[in-house]
Amino acid sequence: MEEGEDGSIRVYSDNLLDITDLASDYDFHFRDADVLLDRKNWEEYRREVPRLIAELEAAEGIANELNEKYGTKIKLWSGEKPYLETSFDARGMSEGEKLKEIERHARIMLKARERVDEWVETVGVEMYRKMERSRMKMIKFRDDVISRLQDITKSEYGYGYNTTLLSGILWSVVGWNDKKNFNTNRGVWYVKETKEGIAIFSDNFETINAKNELEYNSIKLIGGVTAGDYEARIDSIFSSYDDVNERGWNIARPITQEEAMKHGRKTIINPQLLKDVAKQVSREFKIDVRLMKDKPVLMTEFKTKGMKQQEKVHEIERRTKALAEAWNRIKGLAKGVVDTKA
Repeated sequence: MEEGEDGSIRVYSDNLLDITDLASDYDFHFRDADVLLDRKNWEEYRREVPRLIAELEAAEGIANELNEKYGTKIKLWSGEKPYLETSFDARGMSEGEKLKEIERHARIMLKARERVDEWVETVGVEMYRKMERSRMKMIKFRDDVISRLQDITKSEYGYGYNTTLLSGILWSVVGWNDKKNFNTNRGVWYVKETKEGIAIFSDNFETINAKNELEYNSIKLIGGVTAGDYEARIDSIFSSYDDVNERGWNIARPITQEEAMKHGRKTIINPQLLKDVAKQVSREFKIDVRLMKDKPVLMTEFKTKGMKQQEKVHEIERRTKALAEAWNRIKGLAKGVVDTKA
């Protein structure tokens, strides 16, 4: 509760929810945590985070219903951590009158909060159960995909996050740097599924000779961005963990443009070589591997209509072996080949 200079008194509820937490259930990340303050955006985000939008609509509907019944002005603030608020004009009121009106508004706010909690425990729970059944199947499927990728490449992977509205991405997996070892195979670095099919991408071949995290992310900063770097990550990829805090922990520090120019020595590989290796593994593994048009990244994709999850996993595994083989062959040819001018 607070009293403003204009003579109004405002009464607030505690936070109803955290939109970031609810969005993470859908593997969605809000770049702007307050984007839902604009009601016009609710419908746009309904497809990505349906339960979140439903809960905001329920809270606002309850507030409007109680306002009509009691003559209050309860509003929903729908930023990162939504809450209810109401206010009244206390100008000319005695302290006793203020306390009485505060108590009245607090009681109505309590009713609103109880109604919202009731919605969460009934309608919300049912929505969660339906979502959770589907979500658990997806988690098992992605864990299986990650396990197969790690067995083949020895790299590390994690869940990707959808950061773009209406991207059409159903799920994704993205590679993570093993800061102790940059010699792992990064032939598969990003996997995503849409309604049409599954696409698999290598890391950027300009990073193939990077010896450490500083070199690797410096190359990314000066143009070596690859598939998944912006689509699926929610943290900065242009950081170094070389700094140590007072507790002795390694901490992230953004890499400066000057450092990137100094340490970001790209490996320059002839595009024709990438195309030739892509043709070789395509022929040997009986799949289609091709070079992306705008960056030195190899990719392969396949349609998934009618395929069961295990069939998808098998096909991902088959294509991962092809991309991993391509990475190994190019790695062998690219040793010592760098752009010393960065």
